[in-house]
Amino acid sequence: MMGRCVSLTILAVSPATFLPKLSLFKSAFSFILLFAALFIAAAPARVLASEAVSYAPISSDWQSGIPDSGVLAYEVYRDNKPIGFHHMQFARANNEVQVDIHIELDISFGFIPVFSYTHENREVWKDGVLQSLTSKTDNNGKPVFVSLALEGDRYEGAATELDDALILPIMSTSYFDPNFVRSTRLISSQDGRLLNVEVAYLGTENVPDISGTVEAHRFRLTGDFKIDIWYTENGRWVRTEFERGSVLSYRPVAPSQLPPRSKWRRVELDQ
Repeated sequence: MMGRCVSLTILAVSPATFLPKLSLFKSAFSFILLFAALFIAAAPARVLASEAVSYAPISSDWQSGIPDSGVLAYEVYRDNKPIGFHHMQFARANNEVQVDIHIELDISFGFIPVFSYTHENREVWKDGVLQSLTSKTDNNGKPVFVSLALEGDRYEGAATELDDALILPIMSTSYFDPNFVRSTRLISSQDGRLLNVEVAYLGTENVPDISGTVEAHRFRLTGDFKIDIWYTENGRWVRTEFERGSVLSYRPVAPSQLPPRSKWRRVELDQ
């Protein structure tokens, strides 16, 4: 049985640590840690002059980052070479938002595949509070999962790394809500761990967008979850980046640029 479970149902996981299959390439690819979107414990980038975030100059509306189309799509790059994609589909009903997340990553050394990652995640949010999270992940052949629901002020259920300290206020590592950078406690959507972080504001930058560039506010998370993340002033998530030997980054694209759903991999976990 994986982890410590309140429920016997094994329902999911989310992106965290990526390790290559072949020991021959272990050192070359030891940098691989992603975040879901899905990326946990990436090594810190060079620290810039920063300002502790007691405020964030971006929207505080938790739905402001959800486009009218109901879809956010990103390509994932390693040192400017595409290695996969991240897709988010939103549906609103009865003051709740359901978001379905799908991530696929693949890295090869020449023609030899050395790393593969697939993550499926469904979250339900209400009034800016996570109500439930069910995810499953194939992390280079290692299955991990989360199945949590809010009971009172605590998340109960099962997960590969279930943590008893998952108590409000807390957010998941799904990024679409700009209040993500106002939180210092996160739930790993891949395995259910508690992630304690500090957040610094690094100012504005122009970053790639679907067409051209867009001005965005850059934040740096340190602690248990190390990433840089950018939001536009109106709260749209437009970039994530971290460094571990090589730079991995997320860049917005039109949904039509991603593989069709019929080509997406599925994660199967033993029940």
